[in-house]
Amino acid sequence: MAELTVRLIDAGQSRELRRAALRPHLEPGIALSGDDLPGALHLAAFDGSSLVSACMILPQPCEWQRGRPAWRLRSMATEPTVRRTGAGAAVVRAAAEVARDRGAELLWCPARQPAIGFYQRCGWQLHGEPFTTEYGPHRYMWLDLVGN
Repeated sequence: MAELTVRLIDAGQSRELRRAALRPHLEPGIALSGDDLPGALHLAAFDGSSLVSACMILPQPCEWQRGRPAWRLRSMATEPTVRRTGAGAAVVRAAAEVARDRGAELLWCPARQPAIGFYQRCGWQLHGEPFTTEYGPHRYMWLDLVGN
């Protein structure tokens, strides 16, 4: 892997990676749900010039941490060939920094069951009981940004 860099990007730059990883049933090139939400920011990790991991974050209250400024992480995706190389973790760290810089005290997400270990390795905590969406089993997870 070349030198990894993470930066803010336009939603369209990571759309195909996120679609292929998270919504493979959708046609390539289709706009993804949430990409145009107010305040949404997109981050991506690049291995040289290749986009290898990406996510979206946006200001959104956290139901179980009412009163704390919160941002939500969505559409986290990493190229299968670079998983477990640190690219996804770099994107999550950058997302936490961006959210913290914009006043968030926590970052949260509904994590797919297979991704729970990844988030835990990144320092995230579980909240509540498992639940199922149209995309399978999930758990709520969160990262405290105060003091981190």
